[in-house]
Amino acid sequence: MTAVRGIVWALLAIASLIAPPEDGRLFGEDFTLASGETYAGNLIAVDSRVLLEPGSVFDGNLILIGGSLEAAGSVTGNIAAVGAAAHLAPTVSVDGDVACIGQAPVVDDGARVAGTVNAVEGLFPPAAREPSGTANVRVNLGYEISSVLFRLFLLSAVAILIVLLFPGPAQRVTHTIVEKPAVSFIIGLLTMTAAAALFMLLMLTVCLSPVSLLGSAVLLVAALLGWSALGWEIGRRLFGLLGVKSHPGMMAGAGTAALTLAASGLGYIPFVGLLLIGLLVSFGLGAVILTRFGGQEIQILRTPTIDH
Repeated sequence: MTAVRGIVWALLAIASLIAPPEDGRLFGEDFTLASGETYAGNLIAVDSRVLLEPGSVFDGNLILIGGSLEAAGSVTGNIAAVGAAAHLAPTVSVDGDVACIGQAPVVDDGARVAGTVNAVEGLFPPAAREPSGTANVRVNLGYEISSVLFRLFLLSAVAILIVLLFPGPAQRVTHTIVEKPAVSFIIGLLTMTAAAALFMLLMLTVCLSPVSLLGSAVLLVAALLGWSALGWEIGRRLFGLLGVKSHPGMMAGAGTAALTLAASGLGYIPFVGLLLIGLLVSFGLGAVILTRFGGQEIQILRTPTIDH
């Protein structure tokens, strides 16, 4: 199980709690709507392959969490995808909106979307299922290694840029993580939980309105800032242990690389790894919220001393 797939199944629990009971649900299953067939109602597909053949009619909202979508028929509602690979064929017709987080949808020439097509590309590749087989095991291993390296270099570069361009806010966030770890963690965890629940609720009602897309983008920026600040602190401690003095940007890049590499390894531990990654993200995210994106310093309350 990759880190993305763990997040996918965590979001499933939220979706199952707030989704109307009459909505259809798929859990790692393939779903094919053949030509001439009609599906009426909403569908939440988790880590599943969904195929809408030409001439089929999907009458409702389609929500994908992980997995993949191959749409070539008619969709009378909206399409929302989180960490899923979505492909709209030339024969597809969507009466509503198409919104994706994690990867932009592939829209072929001739595809008709009456609403808007919006995408917020995330840091992780989609958790699409691959068929089993010896040949695919080798391909997947190379893919996993390349995706880890991609995240490592990307997040390290982001951390270096943040420290170089915004040293003050990054320093305030880092200081808050160190001085207020418990408060930062609780605030970050509550923020992620509330954001996930609100996001799923919007998907089931207005299906990712521009407001929800903007909120997702803001949350992504906050997570990047918090992750970079946490990496900076780790880098400073690592360089301190080695007795090496370096530029803050280099310390932030090296620390973020080490942090990302460790998180990528944890992502392969089912459930427990996901919880540990969430804990790490919560520290940084909570500190970002407390400092208002590093715009203000948190006053650390200390017990006053009494002079005799």
